[in-house]
Amino acid sequence: MTNSTLFYVLLFLALSALTSYFLNKYIFGVFSNNKIIDPITSRSSHRSKATRSGGLSVFLSICICFAIASSTNSLVVNPYALLGIIFMALTGIADDFFNVRYREKFFLQIFSGIVLLQAGYMINSFHGIFGVYALPDWLATTVTLFVYIIIVNAINLIDGLDGLASLLLIKFFVVVGGVVMAGTSEMGLFFPITIGALTGFLLHNFSSINKVFLGDTGSLFMGSVMAFFIFYIMDSSSQIVTDAYISRPLFCVLLLIYPLTDTLRVILLRSYKRKSPFVADRIHLHHRLADKGYEHWEASLLIFCLSISLLSLNLFLFQYLGLVLCIVMSLALLLVSFFIFFK
Repeated sequence: MTNSTLFYVLLFLALSALTSYFLNKYIFGVFSNNKIIDPITSRSSHRSKATRSGGLSVFLSICICFAIASSTNSLVVNPYALLGIIFMALTGIADDFFNVRYREKFFLQIFSGIVLLQAGYMINSFHGIFGVYALPDWLATTVTLFVYIIIVNAINLIDGLDGLASLLLIKFFVVVGGVVMAGTSEMGLFFPITIGALTGFLLHNFSSINKVFLGDTGSLFMGSVMAFFIFYIMDSSSQIVTDAYISRPLFCVLLLIYPLTDTLRVILLRSYKRKSPFVADRIHLHHRLADKGYEHWEASLLIFCLSISLLSLNLFLFQYLGLVLCIVMSLALLLVSFFIFFK
């Protein structure tokens, strides 16, 4: 990374963080004054006034800084990726204000995913997993849309404790930003902009007063962005520096290990109890930590550290153990972590 690139990275990181911090503060006031308050229910993790304005603030902060970076020719914009992601953000805004029914939201997510596919990146190879490499176009499209729906909803489902979703999102964009920026500088500034916006939000999310949540706007928007970069990494045409250290599919799963694990567990438990997978409850792993007496920041930091540790361990040991043993080790560590912290 050149000195010039480092300067722009730090500049937009600071600009985005400040923009997000003050936008969150301002929009919270607008929501609060107009009585647009998140209701306190039996499922709520808060007991003081809070708004779902955080996602809107993060979205607007990223848009503002994105426009500035693009005007300086420091950032290349893929129009289809931009349209698909913005459409998902607008879906989240509609859901936060008007409670869009899950069936309608599902079809809106499929539409957003189809638009995003036009950006040119998809899961068109399993990179040797199950002995499968290149996928036929029809299967690649189907798998990519399925994964898109899973990721978008998984981020929405884990947004249940202060700091949890934003910390995991920051981890994702720090790691993926390093990987992508090592191969291309075209999308480089997007990562400090996103990390800065999430950091500005996090300060309000952890606050005991003027508390804000990402809401569906933030979780659907960020989930859509994450899905795009997962497709970028999995696309066989992308040059990824991690190929020398770890399998691409394993790398992607580890990046999303908590959202995927918790979502799969919740769906199985709800199905076993003959409940709709879309009906909210308090059976998430992070809820178990909260019910055991962990403060929100403690539970969020614990999950964040477990996620980082598992990814780091696999990056270090993959060359020595290989794919199969790394998968076995990861599953064993997940089970041990469950019985130590979540049981």
